[in-house]
Parts: sequence; structure tokens; C-alpha cells
Amino acid sequence: MASKLHHPPPRGDGELPVKRPKVEDPIPTGTLANLHRVRLNPADCGLDFDIDANELQGRALHEQGFAYCWSGARANIGIRGGKYCFGCKIISEQAVDMADTPADQQHVCRVGLSRGDDPVGNLGETVRSFGFGGTGKFSSAAKFLEYGEKFGVGDMIVCAVDLEKRPLASVGFSKNGRWLGIATEFDARSHGLGVVDIELKKLPWESALFPHVLLKNVVVQLHFSTGDGLIPEEGYRPWNLAIEDGNAVLGPTFSSLEECEVIMMVGLPASGKTTWAEKWVKEHPEKRYVLLGTNLALDLMKVPGLLRKHNYGERFDRLMDQATGIFNTLLARAAKTPRNYILDQTNVYKSARNRKLKQFVRYRKIAVVVFPTPVDLKARALKRFEVMGKEVPAEAVNEMLGQLCLTYK
Repeated sequence: MASKLHHPPPRGDGELPVKRPKVEDPIPTGTLANLHRVRLNPADCGLDFDIDANELQGRALHEQGFAYCWSGARANIGIRGGKYCFGCKIISEQAVDMADTPADQQHVCRVGLSRGDDPVGNLGETVRSFGFGGTGKFSSAAKFLEYGEKFGVGDMIVCAVDLEKRPLASVGFSKNGRWLGIATEFDARSHGLGVVDIELKKLPWESALFPHVLLKNVVVQLHFSTGDGLIPEEGYRPWNLAIEDGNAVLGPTFSSLEECEVIMMVGLPASGKTTWAEKWVKEHPEKRYVLLGTNLALDLMKVPGLLRKHNYGERFDRLMDQATGIFNTLLARAAKTPRNYILDQTNVYKSARNRKLKQFVRYRKIAVVVFPTPVDLKARALKRFEVMGKEVPAEAVNEMLGQLCLTYK
């Protein structure tokens, strides 16, 4: 079972408010449209993704374990109709030490589109996203097909989408001004992607396609208008004109830190914390929770499926060491990046809880304690061993159990 403890954020600390994701209506046309510029969205990117001051150039952390990670970002403006395009130029490679990785997989960029409620780190790996990668492959729903040609530093990739075409919409790409052809056709209506010929959803970004990049050790510059340097593909309009055309939807934006919350999971290994957290995330899409734990680090490294010690052998411990370092860095960045978070670790030691939560001073804090019956815990631990080939020693579990206590204030 799970129970919750709430701690509201402190008030009146004199600090200025910071922005956080919130729900916005579709962008109005006319004069108000001039207030919005298409750019990379700091509210819709990975925690390890950095956006430069011009709001068009992006890069991700690449030191140590982050060299193995992919990091994504979307633009702040999506579309629900029309024919539009945007560009992405690969500016440079980031220096990394990856002797155990093939050279052509150390510096890679994927460019494309996704629906606004898709995971930002999974471009081309879901049914609601389309990506063209530097290895010369196009992907959607994790199906990678040969397309176009390879690209890298100095190349300009333009992504063009046609949502006017019936019965199927289409997406294609060009490289350095040379059209590579239509990559795929797809149903954009209610029975497909759900972005055209439908009523706008309560969360508007769930009804639109957004420019999306996914990076691994490269720096990119986005082009959304001719003023940015975009040369549109024939028959397609620059992405920024979707605003004046009335086809634009605004992605999530920021509000105050005090409106953000951090949920701390507390429980023994294999007690069901991650299961509860993942279910909570799905049931509350408006919160756009970031689930912070070892699994997030493994997802960023694109470790396929669940981490199985039987399959990874000696690599298991190395991956886990890297995942721990990545988690600690992301936790520190999270406290400075207004979002809603779930901290998915055991957190049974009071000292560990205090160390992590003291960074989130202005957040609303919630503790979710998961404490199954001994029979259920034993069954869960056995299942975990069958999947991962790893078990927590009984003496370690007993030590944690002895430390598990809740403090009310």
C-alpha cells in the first residue's frame, strides 16, 4: 500500500519567481502573434539539455557518463495543419572519451517531429514521432529504415511536414538544399496521430506536432524562420508562419517555483515504488512529471529494455556506476529547473531524504511510502531477481527496514 505526507513550500523568502510548465491556450492570431517567437523550449527538454541565450542553439551534457546519453528538446510552437518546414544545422562535435563505442555512434543527431505529449528523449522510437538520424536512417515506432544519407558537422537538415495532404499526411527531409524524398506517410486525423480535423484537447500540446531534436555529443542550431537563416523547401512555409496562419499551438511554459512539487518515494527494494510512480505519471499528464531514478539514466543511455545482468555481464556494474553519477548530476540540476519531479529511489534513510530534499527549498514536498506485506515483498523480490539477475542481500534489507521511520512536522 502507499500513503502520502505533504509539506507545503515556505513563503515570503523574498526571491523572485521562476518559470515552470503550465497549460496554455492555442496561440491567438493577429497582433498578439507578434509576441511569440519560435525557439527551443526550456520547459520541454531533457534535464541535461542546455539552450543558449539565442534560444536556437542547443547542446547536452557530455562529460563522463553523459557521453553515452541522448538528450532531446522540442520547439515552443507546434502545428495542427498546413505545410511547414524548419532547419537544423550541426555546428560541432563535443569532445568525449568513448573508446568502447564505434566512432560513427559517438556524435549523432536525430531531427524530426513529435506530438507534444511524447517523451522528449524518444524521438523516432514512438508511434507519435518521426526522426531522421545522422547514421542515414529514418525511424518511427522504433523501426529504423535506410533513408537519405548520413550527415554530420556542417550539414543543414530541413524537415518538411504536409498536414494538408489527404488521406495521409507526409514528412520528408533535405540535406544541404537537396531533397531526399518523402520519408513516410501517416494518418494525422483522429484515428491516427490526432492533430488535424479534431477538437483541441484540454492540454493543447497533445493536439499538435512540434519540431524535435535528439542529440548525442553534438551542438546544433535551429532555423524556424527566414530571419534565422532558413531556406524553405519548395511548397512549404517557414515554421514561424504557422502563427499568423492560425495553425499554431503553444507548448508548455513556466510559472512560479512555488507551484512545483517534488514527490519522494520511500520504500524497500522491490516494494513497488517504480510501479506506483509510473502509474501516477500516466494518470496526471498535466503535471508533466520527470521521474528521477536509475531507470531515467539507463533510458538516456538507450539501454534496451530492462537492465538484465545475465545479458550485460561485466558491463552491468559499469552501467550502474555511470547511472548513479548521472542521477546525482540530474538531481542537482532538477532543483534549479522548475518542473514537477518524482524521486524514485529507496530513500529509507532520513539522512538521504534530507540531503536530497534540502535542494528543493521552494517546492511543495510530498512523501509516498510504499510498504507491502512480507509475502508480497518476497514475491516482488523474486520477480526482480528473475528479470535482472540481481538481488539485495537479506541483511541489507533488514538494515534498511530498521532505519525506516517517518518524521511528521
